[in-house]
Amino acid sequence: MAHGAARGRRERGAALSRARLEDHRRIWSAKPVLQGVYEPWFDALLAQAGARDVLEIGAGPGFLSAHARRRRPDLRWIATDIIAAPWNDVAADAGRLPFSGASFDTVVCLDLVHHLARPRDFFAEAARVLRPGGRIAAVEPWVSPMSFPIYRWLHEEGCDLGIDPWDPFPASAGAKEAFEGNGALTWRVARSGDARQWAGMGLRPPSVHRLNAFGYLLTLGFRPGSLLPRSLVPLARRIDDLTRPIAALTAMRALIVWDRL
Repeated sequence: MAHGAARGRRERGAALSRARLEDHRRIWSAKPVLQGVYEPWFDALLAQAGARDVLEIGAGPGFLSAHARRRRPDLRWIATDIIAAPWNDVAADAGRLPFSGASFDTVVCLDLVHHLARPRDFFAEAARVLRPGGRIAAVEPWVSPMSFPIYRWLHEEGCDLGIDPWDPFPASAGAKEAFEGNGALTWRVARSGDARQWAGMGLRPPSVHRLNAFGYLLTLGFRPGSLLPRSLVPLARRIDDLTRPIAALTAMRALIVWDRL
C-alpha cells in the first residue's frame, strides 16, 4: 500500500512538472524579451562545448538545446531530463545516466544543480560519461549581497545559506518534486568540496565566473509582463557586462566549470 501511494505521488508530481514545463514554453514563445536576456547564458555554455558530443542534463523546457542547435549545428547535442517530453531526446535521472562511459566531450546544464536531491551522484555520473579532458559547465543561481534577499524572500524556491550541499532535501526522501530547489545550493556545492572530495567524483575543483542579471530582473522572469522593453535588451546586456567588476556584490548567476580528471 505504501509503495502504491508513493508511486501515485510521483506520477502526480511528474504530471504537474510536465504541465509547468509546457507553461514555461508558452511564456517563452510569447515573451521574446526573456529570450534576449537568456541568450548570453546560453552562449557562455556553448563556449565551453568540446569538439563534438555534448550531453545536456536537466534540459527542462528545451530552450538551451534549441539555441545550441541553431548556433552550433556541428555539435551532436543530446538533451535529457527526468521528465519525459517530446522536445527532449532522452528521459533520464541525472544520477543514473543511460550512457556508456567516456561518451561525451562536454556535459552542460542550466538551472539543474540547485534542484538536485543527490548532487554527489550527479557529479560522479557526469564525470563517468565524460571523455578524458572533458568538462561539466553549468549556469546556476549564485549568492551575492544583492541576490541573497531576492532569492531568500522574493523567489519561490527560497535561499538557505546553511543547506547541506550533499544532502539538501532530506525531508523529501524519495518524493522530491522536480521543481523543488534552493537558490543557495550550487553556491554551497562550489564552495564546499576540497580537491580530494572532487577527485573522488572524478573531477577537479570548480572555477566560478560570476554573471550579472539586471536585465533578467527587469523582465520579471516567467511571469506575465516585463519592465524591460524588448528594444532595450541590448542595453541591459551591455550594463551586465560593464558591471562585471562588481559582480562579487551583484551577481545573480554564475558559470561554474568542473574539468574531468
